[in-house]
Amino acid sequence: MVNLLNSDLRVRDLRKLVEPHLHEVSWDRGVDETSEWVIASLEDCEHKNKLVNWLNCKNVSDSFEIIITDKTWSNLRYLSWSQLLSDLPTYFDQENILIVASDRTWVMEYAPQQIIRFGQW
Repeated sequence: MVNLLNSDLRVRDLRKLVEPHLHEVSWDRGVDETSEWVIASLEDCEHKNKLVNWLNCKNVSDSFEIIITDKTWSNLRYLSWSQLLSDLPTYFDQENILIVASDRTWVMEYAPQQIIRFGQW
């Protein structure tokens, strides 16, 4: 198992441990059988509740550590799953991001078209 929280890892090390393996991810089913993407809109309570329910169904522990980065790996943020859920608008905004499990067991990808997907290695 990979520990992405190792303090000896540099940003480029983290990137090398994740990016080359993204093609191995098995993405969960999305809105239908032809797509792994789901709507990630926060525009109103109904959409936000659907997104939060979808995220909660992933059964990630509240204290689980995650890494959030943009596609260029220039802006890394380390936080817990509960911190992400409590402040979704901060992270799900107008940029592409990857949310990677600290043990590299799963990954989420958010796109600015307000869509998201979840997969496991």
